Amino acid sequence: MSQGKFEFERKRRNEVRLKPDSFSDIIFGLALSIGSLILIENHVQVWQSFIWNLLLFGFSFAVIAMVWLSFSATMRYLSTDGQVVIFLNLMLFFCVILEPYLFYMLMNSSGQLSAVVSQVFAFDVGFMFFVLGALAENVAKEARLNHPNYHSEALNTLLRMIYPRYILGALFLISVIPFFWVSTPFGHLRPIVWASSMAVFLAYYIRVSFVHLDEKALSV
Repeated sequence: MSQGKFEFERKRRNEVRLKPDSFSDIIFGLALSIGSLILIENHVQVWQSFIWNLLLFGFSFAVIAMVWLSFSATMRYLSTDGQVVIFLNLMLFFCVILEPYLFYMLMNSSGQLSAVVSQVFAFDVGFMFFVLGALAENVAKEARLNHPNYHSEALNTLLRMIYPRYILGALFLISVIPFFWVSTPFGHLRPIVWASSMAVFLAYYIRVSFVHLDEKALSV
């Protein structure tokens, strides 16, 4: 390989990707659109059902939004040339598109079907966050060699979110166990585990993302 071509390849690999691929934008946009169409299809007659539908859609939106934010932050630093990365991306996109359909089934099923759908939904979301953790681990392996801004705040934030992604994915996957479909005064245990896990993950994500602002404020 000539010196000029080598330098070009090195600069291309060091380039920070500021935007996710357009195909991924379409996938996430389509998933959110399908979720909103599900709300339109559900005709409600009482305000309690209206509020409940909004809460359910808010949870579904939070899942897709957190996956999109995590994916976008990861793909800024990760090359899409590798076959493993391409495979993980395709699996992630499949789960993202599947999520609104499972969300629709959760809203419109009952009895044993509802229990089965909730298990598939838990597996779908858990698998998405495991894939995001695996992609971020690839960033951690490549960053030391390929990115001169390895110690930047944005990249360090991404690396600190690797294990929380795995933990959140594990909590969703653990909730697949039939034991979590027991009734409580607040509903079934499985969605309670989902909501509490997502709330903790979101709070930690916000804390990690803006920790440098707190440090700057203290230093003034």
